Amino acid sequence: MTLQQHLIAAVLATTALWTQAQTIEVKSPVAPVDIGATFTIDIVGSGFPNIIYGGGYDVGFDASILRLDNVKVPAFWELGSVPGPIDNVAGLAQGVNFNTLAGKQGDFVTATLTFTALAGGTSAITLSASPLWPFADDNGEVAVAFKNGTVAAVPEPTSVAMVLAGLGLVAMRLRRARG
Repeated sequence: MTLQQHLIAAVLATTALWTQAQTIEVKSPVAPVDIGATFTIDIVGSGFPNIIYGGGYDVGFDASILRLDNVKVPAFWELGSVPGPIDNVAGLAQGVNFNTLAGKQGDFVTATLTFTALAGGTSAITLSASPLWPFADDNGEVAVAFKNGTVAAVPEPTSVAMVLAGLGLVAMRLRRARG
């Protein structure tokens, strides 16, 4: 290889590292959750090539389907990692933040959200940048991409079976009353 080819290869490799996707992602449940069930969702950072010292985001959800009961930030984010207010009427948790002096690199959990399914349906779990808690590394603010998720809440099979059985009994009584 010539010197020029080595330089081109080095520039391409460096560009690939700079453009590596740094994401914060909702890890949604694989299976639907039962109405009334409590479940957890991890919010995971991935693809961080440099050590990151913290950041934050806001979480949105459909409050007619889900209730956010708790936001827990792992212990390794030891600095001021107190989530902001949870508004279960508006379906919003603001200022979920995580910070550390030690720094984290690669893939990591930023928070675990505990929800309760209130009604049947599908709710998006959306993430957006928090104006109060930008992501930062040694070089300053870091751009991240947010990947949202969804949760499907369904009635328990036994509840559906009981409703169908009740409707069957009502139909049978109506039939006897007519005949």
